[in-house]
Amino acid sequence: MERIALLDDDMNDNPTDGPRFDSYTETYKEIINRSSRLSGERYEYFAELRVKLMQGELASRTGRNDGFSILDFGCGIGETARIMSVLFPASEVTGIDESGESVARAVSLCLPKTAFFTIGEATLPFASERFDAVYSNGTFHHIRWERHAEVIGEILRSMKHGGYLFIFENNPRNPLMLRAMKNNPFDTGLAAIPPARLVEIGRKAGLCHVRTKYYFFFPRILKALRPLEKLLGRVPFGAQYYVLFRKAL
Repeated sequence: MERIALLDDDMNDNPTDGPRFDSYTETYKEIINRSSRLSGERYEYFAELRVKLMQGELASRTGRNDGFSILDFGCGIGETARIMSVLFPASEVTGIDESGESVARAVSLCLPKTAFFTIGEATLPFASERFDAVYSNGTFHHIRWERHAEVIGEILRSMKHGGYLFIFENNPRNPLMLRAMKNNPFDTGLAAIPPARLVEIGRKAGLCHVRTKYYFFFPRILKALRPLEKLLGRVPFGAQYYVLFRKAL
């Protein structure tokens, strides 16, 4: 693990987000499970679902199932990176987060072909054109909205030409998701981001918008209906969505 300088206070709505998340490393999954209990699913289910969505997109668009360089932007305690290391065993995974305690927890997993960093500046500590794919889940609503363009621009710098950026966020049109955010101490005082805003900022930064897709429409009690989600990706009522961008060749 490499520690970079302290995070610029202007980066987030709450400049204490790093220390705040430090105090939740032991209870992080429990809090997520409690706030999303109406879904009937647990933290690990959602993390794996997102990685599989990314996996499917990359396979269909690149013709490859593995061998990528992937950045997990806002990696937290490393659970998503753990799943990536299983589903992308030949890929190099890099996780970065502002919470030093969370990163220490991620490092303790001793994942193969995986490295973790603590971010502390508005710039990423990576060379330009480093990553084939960048994954971010639930991170952008913790960044002040006026800083989104700057952050996306820095992510763009780190991506290879032809690389992909996946931004997963909570759907502001889904009332159950808004309730989950309200009950989650991590999200106190924060607002869900409309996907159109991310699309606009990404395009202005020079990224090509590939698609916006909504997912997780049915709680566990209705899981028999989940195969229908393949037909509902454009319906703006799933609990979450992802915006997929591509960096031009």
